[in-house]
Amino acid sequence: MKLQVALDLTNLDSAVELAKRLFGNGLVDIIEAGTPLIKAYGMYSVSRMRVCCPTAPIFADLKTMDAGRIEVKLAAEHGANMVSVLAAAPLDTIREFSEEARRLGLSTVVDFIGVVNVEDRVKEVLSTVKVDYVGLHVGIDVQDARRVTAEVLIDEAESIRSRYGVGVTLAGGIDVKSSAKLRGRGVDVVVVGRAITAAEKPEEVAREIRRNLGL
Repeated sequence: MKLQVALDLTNLDSAVELAKRLFGNGLVDIIEAGTPLIKAYGMYSVSRMRVCCPTAPIFADLKTMDAGRIEVKLAAEHGANMVSVLAAAPLDTIREFSEEARRLGLSTVVDFIGVVNVEDRVKEVLSTVKVDYVGLHVGIDVQDARRVTAEVLIDEAESIRSRYGVGVTLAGGIDVKSSAKLRGRGVDVVVVGRAITAAEKPEEVAREIRRNLGL
């Protein structure tokens, strides 16, 4: 299991500084250039993450819906190790995305945010495309509106991992309290955003989550 921090910020300098502190102190395993950060600064944000944390795995949360090969190539050129494509994208896009990522040595996360019937779509995608991770994701708007978090997806994550032999990432509202419920469960990457990035003392929160996960 690994801990990934989602830097869904819109201030690049703040994101870079936080990435340095968290990765430099061994508190997170993966640095995510979040979608809002990429939309605010483009691929320059990924480059900055690579410069500030030269040995870190950098995840560019592209949430690609089209132009799969182009977006993967851009991310690779700017230092990303991992990239995301939406499960709702056409299968042709997911296939081109994953093939280009594999060619360039990047890991692929298929993000299932907003997918209603996850099980059917997982089966459809994995029967035709080789990917590294299925990303189960409760988005920020859904968290706020419905008061639910990725905690409700733990059993589903384990089932998918066991049934298909694919890595699983879990994201969406995970905090110190809920992270304790993930210890020893079948999740490969636990993604934490606001619980760390909005905390008064981000390092202390990351350290506590890490302890809860048994890392």
